[in-house]
Amino acid sequence: MTTHIKAVFFDLDGTLRIPSPGPTAAFVHFARSLDIEIPPAAERRVKVWAHQYWGHETQVKQDMDQYDIDEFWINYSKQLLEKVDARQDLMTRAVMVRQWFDTEYKPQVELAPGSKSLLTTLRENGYILGLISNRLNPLHEDVTQLGLDGFFDVTLAAGEIGYWKPDPQIFWHTISRFEGLHAGECMYVGDNYFADGRGAAAAGMLPVIYDPEGLYSEWDYPHIQHMTELLALLSNGNGHR
Repeated sequence: MTTHIKAVFFDLDGTLRIPSPGPTAAFVHFARSLDIEIPPAAERRVKVWAHQYWGHETQVKQDMDQYDIDEFWINYSKQLLEKVDARQDLMTRAVMVRQWFDTEYKPQVELAPGSKSLLTTLRENGYILGLISNRLNPLHEDVTQLGLDGFFDVTLAAGEIGYWKPDPQIFWHTISRFEGLHAGECMYVGDNYFADGRGAAAAGMLPVIYDPEGLYSEWDYPHIQHMTELLALLSNGNGHR
């Protein structure tokens, strides 16, 4: 494996920690149950839009400041409906989506396929490993629940330092914990092109998009559809700048 990359950092939700179904996929399923027609192109569009929204920390903060919690989620549901061109009875349907998520959405949570094997191999090959998430609270409980205790040299939730992806500060803060480690020697793996990809790139790291659905197959940045593909990126030189 290449010695250029010394550290591999991961996102948590949607990357190592996979809810099934994911929230946007669950929205599509529920919307279809309301007889809203959502063709594959619209399903892809709304999934990319959701990543873009949550990768725009300023917009999310503005919305959270503007609305109370229930209004925030109704507004978000309305935007999801707009992205699939479901504009009839928009506010009524947005309230229905919000209520459904509040009472019925109970996803199963699992580790991304191949993750533990990948982390074991990376650890055995001497890579620094870390977890960087836009969560509000520390990640220790989730790491334990996923059976990943002992794999990471550092875990960091954005709420611990007040910087949120895609702000490069969260990546630089993590890197600074390792003496002599530079951003160009680090890889960051995440599912959100906008928060993870652009944020890591802005920090000078090599971004890799975990993209099992192929949402970003034609976009820039290396991408993988299965965790084990990361080993090929490291070993065939794609980890080099």
